[in-house]
Amino acid sequence: MVLQSKRVNLENAPPSFGAAHPTHGSIKSIGSRIRSSIHDPARRRRARTAHSSKYAADQTKRKSKAKAPQLRFDVTSVAPPQMADVEMCDVEQQPAFSTTSYEVPRELLRPTFQEISYDTLSSFEPELLGDDLPDIEYIRDVMEDLGPGLLRAAVTVVPDSPAKNALPTEIAITINDHSDYPPPTHMLAVHGRAPKDAPLSARRQVTLVPTHSLVLGLHCVRLPKFAAPPSAPAYTSEDRTQLTIPVQPLCIPAPATYAFLATFLYTKRTDILLKALLPCPPPPKLDDDRTLLPAFAGRLAATYTGHALMRHIQSVYGLWQNACALGVFVDELWDTIDLAWEVLLTAMAISNGKPHLMLKRPATPPPVASTSEVAASTADSESRASTPQP
Repeated sequence: MVLQSKRVNLENAPPSFGAAHPTHGSIKSIGSRIRSSIHDPARRRRARTAHSSKYAADQTKRKSKAKAPQLRFDVTSVAPPQMADVEMCDVEQQPAFSTTSYEVPRELLRPTFQEISYDTLSSFEPELLGDDLPDIEYIRDVMEDLGPGLLRAAVTVVPDSPAKNALPTEIAITINDHSDYPPPTHMLAVHGRAPKDAPLSARRQVTLVPTHSLVLGLHCVRLPKFAAPPSAPAYTSEDRTQLTIPVQPLCIPAPATYAFLATFLYTKRTDILLKALLPCPPPPKLDDDRTLLPAFAGRLAATYTGHALMRHIQSVYGLWQNACALGVFVDELWDTIDLAWEVLLTAMAISNGKPHLMLKRPATPPPVASTSEVAASTADSESRASTPQP
């Protein structure tokens, strides 16, 4: 399941939020579910390596290396011949070729680790206030179980069409998922940075993405301050299918890849993320057995053009940019980014005829003996074999 979004062209000025609508009805919140799980004897907490220690170790290892080299790849594009309104002749129109050079880092560095604070979490979910809360890793563990259901509640939401000349402070949505999972708390207005030479009045594309703010707040250290949601969903219909939620602007480097990150934060499914980042599904055990990587990369190089491979490289790079900008430090996310990056760069290196940029050269084979040496060795062996043993 991939998080879907609605794209609109709006004037993207950060709004100021007014008072929340009065609430109608009640629903069990995420915070109450987390608190209930603490006292649930049937629930076993999964063992997990300390989140900060593994990330910090990987980061230190990368910093100990020299600066990652830049790799240069050439991508040739083919443009179809232009049809001219001229008299037919025997000369066949030839396609136009253009070559573009790209430089990409050999490795993607990781930002300095930061942990979420309880004060930050309580701003997204007031029920997480108090001294009797478990550690944050336990809360993440509970949210991993709730994530798929929350994602389903988010992707089935249909927002009303907002005005095209302004970004609203709140928006009405229709809820189509009738499970017992709470509806989204915010509508993200995801957008990129304005070009430096763009006038202040320039319009830019905004993507509306329904979200549960705690899912982001639990994993993103560098979020802007969110508008406080109402204490309970602000339903506007008796059947609880109509709801009004605040709109939250979110500026990130690569809006086109935000759905990859958001879906992963809900599900923690590295297999789904890796498939989304690559041109075709990888071997099932690729993350555990890297010896499968060269053959898979070679298949990608033989199947897809350099232009197609570069598009996927740019998608992985955009995901990396967003993770850095938002301060996401989930080990599984970074491991998947690293794996996709290595696969795609290896495929591009093979496609460019430069496999040595990514693949280690085979070990030097032992020297081949000369014909005379082979003959002498054979004669010596036969002599020893014919000598009787005492």
